[in-house]
Amino acid sequence: MSSTHATSSWRVARVALAAALFARASWAQQTPASSDAANADSLFTEAKQLMASGDYASACPKLAESYRLDPGTGTLTALAVCHQHVGKVATAWNEFVEVASSAQRQGRADREAFARQQIASLEPLLSRLTIRVPAEVALIPQLQVRRDSVVVAQPAWGVPVPVDPGDHVIEATAPDREPWTGHVTVDANSDRKEIAVPLLDPQATATPPVDETPSPSSPPPAETPPERHTPFPMRPVGLVVGGAGIVSLALGSYFGATALSKSSDAKRLCPSSPCGNESAVNENNDARSDALISDITVLAGVAAIGTGLLLFLTAPKEAAAPSEPAPAAAWRLVPTIGTNAAGLTLHAAF
Repeated sequence: MSSTHATSSWRVARVALAAALFARASWAQQTPASSDAANADSLFTEAKQLMASGDYASACPKLAESYRLDPGTGTLTALAVCHQHVGKVATAWNEFVEVASSAQRQGRADREAFARQQIASLEPLLSRLTIRVPAEVALIPQLQVRRDSVVVAQPAWGVPVPVDPGDHVIEATAPDREPWTGHVTVDANSDRKEIAVPLLDPQATATPPVDETPSPSSPPPAETPPERHTPFPMRPVGLVVGGAGIVSLALGSYFGATALSKSSDAKRLCPSSPCGNESAVNENNDARSDALISDITVLAGVAAIGTGLLLFLTAPKEAAAPSEPAPAAAWRLVPTIGTNAAGLTLHAAF
């Protein structure tokens, strides 16, 4: 690309960015504020500063997220300009096509004219990739072809499609067939590449079962001695689980009291509804979280106490001491408190 063409492209890009900023600002003044719109505006402002300093690689993701949160042709125009500067010519071309279509529906002749001018200037620079699916491969039932994890519909098979320069991964899958993966590198400035999907191999069948019937001459297999099982210590476990239930009830009581206190503070700060006091809203939200944790831990405590009593009362009587001491079990009670839940975890090591 010559220096004159680069200078001209930069001037056009600055004009496009300025138009996008003006459109975004005008739209923001006419649209009610929302959390998504506020985040989109912040991202757009940061991206604008990055583009002004020439850091397009950092600006493009912020513009993309701004457009996802709050779609608008102004943001999409700036995003297309940004992608054009980082070399994603096909992506920029597709975005300008969308801008032109949206501007036409909105009656924005100026924005549509600019988008179509950019489309015409990018058209000769587009690199294209053709994915060919031979007839015998296309007959495979439920065949699915993907390019860079995006499904390529059957009408696009064999069609030169604009793609950004770089490495691309082509995948083909079908039921009862071995998957296939291919790679192709597309260069910039009107490169043309083609890749063909091969015939997928059938999946290997399962190995037939082996006949394990011993032959008459073979000696019978030696009998395996029965494994020794350590009886489950129901009484100790019942005591531990019951103790865990008591601790869980104590935790539930604590969080319940905390929830009542925070709720009272919230009503004191903001007795009327709806409430515009941010501190009161935060206190009320914290009170709800603490109340939820209290409910969970109290229910868990009651269940644990009931389980512990059941284990303790239904435990069999102790048998005679074995000839060899059974391995002792180590039990640990670990409290667990999360954002919206709390409880106790019982760990055992034999």
